[in-house]
Amino acid sequence: MKIYTFGALGTTRVEILWSLRPKDRDPIFTPYIDGANHIEVDSIQDCEIAIYPRRVFHPETLEFDDRVYDAATKAKRYNKPLIVDGTSDSDVFLNLPNTHILRCGLYKSLQQPFETECPFWSNYRTKNKLDALKISSKPKKPTIGFCGTTSSMGTLSNIAKFAAPSILTKYILSQGKRASQVDIRLREGMSLKLREIAVNLLTSDKRLNSYFDLTNDHKSYYSNDENNRIALENLFIENTSKSDYILCVRGTGNYSGRFYMALNAGRIPIVLDTDLVIPFEDKLHIIKISLESLAQIGDIILEHFENTTEGEFKAIKAQNREVYRQFIAPERFFNNFINNIVE
Repeated sequence: MKIYTFGALGTTRVEILWSLRPKDRDPIFTPYIDGANHIEVDSIQDCEIAIYPRRVFHPETLEFDDRVYDAATKAKRYNKPLIVDGTSDSDVFLNLPNTHILRCGLYKSLQQPFETECPFWSNYRTKNKLDALKISSKPKKPTIGFCGTTSSMGTLSNIAKFAAPSILTKYILSQGKRASQVDIRLREGMSLKLREIAVNLLTSDKRLNSYFDLTNDHKSYYSNDENNRIALENLFIENTSKSDYILCVRGTGNYSGRFYMALNAGRIPIVLDTDLVIPFEDKLHIIKISLESLAQIGDIILEHFENTTEGEFKAIKAQNREVYRQFIAPERFFNNFINNIVE
């Protein structure tokens, strides 16, 4: 595969380019790097596919890189397919219909044909430990896990979490058209409020076993503290090891990293449907709960549990792990994505 990169630096954060820029990458990408038959060419005229070398939204500030428009114009001029990495917490619409855009947190009702939801990948040490978790037999009661924060930071986020009525939070987050019009900091607070509502409902339901580790007293996972990061990873893995179902609720962006980690572990995600796009949803066993039905979350989980036999229970968890390995892991996802574009 001949790829034109617009002069990508070795430090590029565009993961799909890491087969050409392999230095110092997390080992979770090693199978993709080693298995990709990619060659960089110096001229866009000689390539089969072009890849924009920078994330168009800065991962921390979400500042937009408008130089991507020049790249899109050049690719169109030479009739070459162009991949754009728009993965971030931002859901700002990118009007680039002649490109192939990777996003995180697309709204299903707003998704365009040129947009693809990109999975979240944990680091290699976490992946290894999740891979090693045993897929256990069906217990006497449904066991639901959640490890994460419900604590908001920032004035607008706090206002949304504590002042916005629950009915308004569910109304806005259930539909992309409404949610995308609200300030991202307000959406963050609403998402945390949604997590807290779900956690409280499940904790109070005596028909269920709940293992909830709230990390509100920890630093953010994305703070520059490796010891804190490792502690949070280990807490999540320990929590997941005790659970069969994992509660997955959006964060600042309209996606959940826990969802992909639950699949990796061979667990059953319980997804609060905030107009989500779920890659390979037709191959997965998940419980998707509309926000209108959030008050019945315990009933919905119990019905799934009681209507699943012992054999089926282990089989669907094993299938979730296998779908992750066959379609969602970086080496599978990226190769399929590129090949589908070229074909």
